[in-house]
Amino acid sequence: MKRLEELWNALLLSEADIKFCLEHIGWGRIIGAIAETFVEEALGNCDSPPKTIIPFEKYNGDYRAMPAKMGDLCGCKIIGSCVDNGKYNLPLAMGTYILHSVETLLPLLIMDANITTAYRTAAATAVAVKELFMNKSKKNKVLGIIGCGQQAYYHIPAIAEVLDNLGEILVFDIDKNKANVLAGHFIGVYTSDKEEIFNRADVIVTLTPTKDPHIFLKDIPHREMLICGVGGDSETKLEMEPAILPFTDWYCDSYLQVEHTGIVTEALKRGLIKRSDMKSLGDYMVGKKKASSLKVKLFLSTGVALEDLAIAKLLYEYYSKER
Repeated sequence: MKRLEELWNALLLSEADIKFCLEHIGWGRIIGAIAETFVEEALGNCDSPPKTIIPFEKYNGDYRAMPAKMGDLCGCKIIGSCVDNGKYNLPLAMGTYILHSVETLLPLLIMDANITTAYRTAAATAVAVKELFMNKSKKNKVLGIIGCGQQAYYHIPAIAEVLDNLGEILVFDIDKNKANVLAGHFIGVYTSDKEEIFNRADVIVTLTPTKDPHIFLKDIPHREMLICGVGGDSETKLEMEPAILPFTDWYCDSYLQVEHTGIVTEALKRGLIKRSDMKSLGDYMVGKKKASSLKVKLFLSTGVALEDLAIAKLLYEYYSKER
C-alpha cells in the first residue's frame, strides 16, 4: 500500500494489499457488507444506475462503466470482459476502481478491480444462498458448481460461510483439467457432470459466460433447490434457456440490469414472463416482495456497482483507519 502524492495522496492498493485485507476481514464481514447494499438499494438510500457496456466485437470483449453512491462515498469501476485473454496469460476480467469522497470528489483509493470483482460476486451469491435457500434440515447439503474458472475459487468459501451442514461439493467444467485443478484445491470437492449435479445438489451455481444456453428446463428436477445464475450478466450471454423462468421463483440483483440479460430479454420477447413478475433480492429482504410456492428458487446475478463500492469502502476503512 502506498499513497500517490501526485493525486491528492490517494491510496494505491496492489493485488497483494487487497488479498491481505480481505483475508484478514473474512468472508462473514464481506458478505455482511454486500447484504447491506441489497437492503439500502431496496430502501432507496443510494444511487446505482445500470452499467454502461460498449461491446468490442473484434476482440470478443467489452468495456463497462459502473458508478455508484452510498452515504458519503462514491466510486466507479471501469472493467471489461476479455474472453480471449487466456492466450495472453491474463485474467478474463480487467479493470480499475476509483473511490471518491462525495463532498469534495477527492480521490481516496485506486486499485485493480479484478480480484475485488471476484470477491463481491461470490459474496452476492452467498447473500442469495443465505436468504433464499429454504431447506433448513440438518442433513448434509450438496453444493454444485458449473464452471471452474476464477470465480469458482471464491464462491466455494463464500457459500461455505453461509450454508449450514455443507457436505460434498460437486464441480463440472467442459475443460476437465480446470475441474480437476479446482477439486484438488479444496477438501471435499469432487469432479462431476451436469446431470449428477442437478440430480443431487441442493444449491447450484452456474459460472459460465456463454452465448448459447446449456442448461434447459428438462435438466431441472421438480424439488426444493436454489440455482444461482452468475455467468449471464449481459444481453449477449445466455446460460439458461428462457423457458426456465416461469417454472421457478426467481429473483434478481437489479431490476434495471436484469432486463438486459440474455435470459430475461428473450423471456420478455417471447411473452414467457411479464415485467411485473420481477422480484429483486433486496425487495425480498426488506419485505416488499414475497416468496412463491414454487420449489425451485433462482437468483440471477448481474453484478451491481454498489457491491464494488461496498468492497472499496471496506478496503479504504481498513487501510486508512485500522492500520
